[in-house]
Amino acid sequence: MLVAFWGPVHGQVRTTSNMVAIATTIALDHHVRILMTHTHFERSTLEKAYTKLRHVNSPTLGAIGMDAIERLVQCGMLTPEGIRDNAESIIKDRLDIISGPMNQEIAGFRKVLPHIFDSYKRFYELLFIDVSSGTRNELSSLVMKHADLIVVNVNQNKSVLDPFFAKEEWLSVLDEKPIVYCIGSYERNSKLTRSRMAKLYGIPKKRIGYVPHNVRYMDAQNDQHIIDYLLRARMVEKKFLEFNDEVYFTQSVRNMGDCILDALDMYFVAEDDVRD
Repeated sequence: MLVAFWGPVHGQVRTTSNMVAIATTIALDHHVRILMTHTHFERSTLEKAYTKLRHVNSPTLGAIGMDAIERLVQCGMLTPEGIRDNAESIIKDRLDIISGPMNQEIAGFRKVLPHIFDSYKRFYELLFIDVSSGTRNELSSLVMKHADLIVVNVNQNKSVLDPFFAKEEWLSVLDEKPIVYCIGSYERNSKLTRSRMAKLYGIPKKRIGYVPHNVRYMDAQNDQHIIDYLLRARMVEKKFLEFNDEVYFTQSVRNMGDCILDALDMYFVAEDDVRD
């Protein structure tokens, strides 16, 4: 299943950060194979988040990723194995990433993406793609038209929400596809809570979740220690009548992941069930 992560505005709704947290948590929690990539021409936060797990100093780095896949497409040699072999492993047999292109030509990207849409299912159950925000990006529109689900990333700023839900910054494809909403950098003490937002904008509550604002998660992204942070956070035990930021973050991200899987009607074996 192809899941597109998109937001109506750039730089405010934490689209990439949300996708990193959600995809990694799903991969840690379930026996599932996930492939991630993006449609940005500049180096994305997606790649930076996992830098210390990637062979960034390897002389072969330029020989893999989206550029290598494009070369295979040009030669008519791309196979599903070519998609897998040009992805980098983040969590063994669970989570892979295709790094973005070094070239700046949209035409090449436009040719490559349909091949990825056709071939990823041989080795992966889920393909998560972080697309550029806004309503005027050709590649974003292409991905969203092929998506099985669109995760619309929003925030708690009414100057963003009001015009979006008034359909001033709306894409027609959003009327054609299943949607779930993810509130990025969520502040639980805001007046505009998830429940109030659902009521105000007519969103079914089961189709809206959030990734809380968390300083340690932000630091983990800056330090490129995403996996380490998520593993530590999930080991913190909830104590009776005691609020804990890490427990809250982990549970919220898990709930958002479950929201996505539920919308896709996909269910996987949980890691805890395997241990039992």
